[in-house]
Amino acid sequence: MVDDILLGLRALASVRQAKGDGTLILSPDPLSFELTEASNEFDGNAIQGLVLEPREDAPFALRSLARRKHTARIEAFCDGTRSTYFVGYENDLPIIYTRNASVVRTRDKASGYHTNLYGIQRHQAILLAPFGQFPASLCQAYERLKLYHGSLADLCWTGLEEGYSPKPSEMETMGNQAWLRRARRRARHLLDLSEQITSITGARVLREQNPKGRSWLLKDGSLSQFKREYLHQAEPLRNIVSCVKTHPVSYFGLEGERQLRQLEIGERSVAFLPRPTSQKRYSLGETDRQMVSWYLRVRQSNQHDANHMSGIVRLDIAAINDWQDWIDRLKKMASIALLYVLILVQIFQGRVKHANLRLAFKRSGPISVCFLIKHRPVQLH
Repeated sequence: MVDDILLGLRALASVRQAKGDGTLILSPDPLSFELTEASNEFDGNAIQGLVLEPREDAPFALRSLARRKHTARIEAFCDGTRSTYFVGYENDLPIIYTRNASVVRTRDKASGYHTNLYGIQRHQAILLAPFGQFPASLCQAYERLKLYHGSLADLCWTGLEEGYSPKPSEMETMGNQAWLRRARRRARHLLDLSEQITSITGARVLREQNPKGRSWLLKDGSLSQFKREYLHQAEPLRNIVSCVKTHPVSYFGLEGERQLRQLEIGERSVAFLPRPTSQKRYSLGETDRQMVSWYLRVRQSNQHDANHMSGIVRLDIAAINDWQDWIDRLKKMASIALLYVLILVQIFQGRVKHANLRLAFKRSGPISVCFLIKHRPVQLH
């Protein structure tokens, strides 16, 4: 599919140039947008977190993990990746190529090696452009060549916008950089959609295998990436726990960071609602992103890291009816998050010498590394 899209675009350009039409100019950039873009998270530095335990709006605090009841397990892991490239112009309007993939992995109990969970994976490749600004005949040509895939590919489409979105009259005067920013956001959304589809499918399979709900799926990245209707309903996201390793937003300000720096390995913060700036006064019942989060230290901080939150992950679950019962019951959550962070750090720093591990990382990336190694879970009491 990848080759079909790019070859089809090249063929279209060649045919049109032969007819004297030079408005489609292909000049691909070999570097992906992802190499230079910032993390995708809520913006803001205000006190945006709402503490949920022992009651709403209680003071932010730390606590030790309760003794584990061994009634829940992390049985699968979902992660995704994307690459986005500038490929050329159509009458001075940019054309962007993006591809993404998402997969659910599980670890074989006998061998310790990873495998796909019932083949749950999704791949997507698509051209992004302001197709709404193209002449109708040109859009039809792209569509006939299967280079145009509907509204998600059209940067003029505003159906995904939250809050302000440009009007059609404003789009007519938008410059190149504005379109590229929209393309970056659209590419992120497409990956979020792929991860949403695979992780919800994986969690549903785990619920069917274990009707008591003790099997959970660990998803890399924030739960806020899911559609608001899923977060509002909450139940479709049961048995999914998300792990956030970077912390661009300080939900409890400088004082909260000072408290979190005191966390010992295995200690966590109280549960809270992470709110975007636009909803920083909403309660859990009022927000359309009904999720519960808490911070957990999984390793000692790196003294040479400018990020005060190094060694700490944020865990997210949907605000299901019994969310309070699950925070300290997810048996392997801390150990898998710890393994995930440590292995990646060691690989990037060249500390892991095992040839098979390094080869597997090159082939499959962080999606598979956690489940490649046989390990004894770290028991935190």
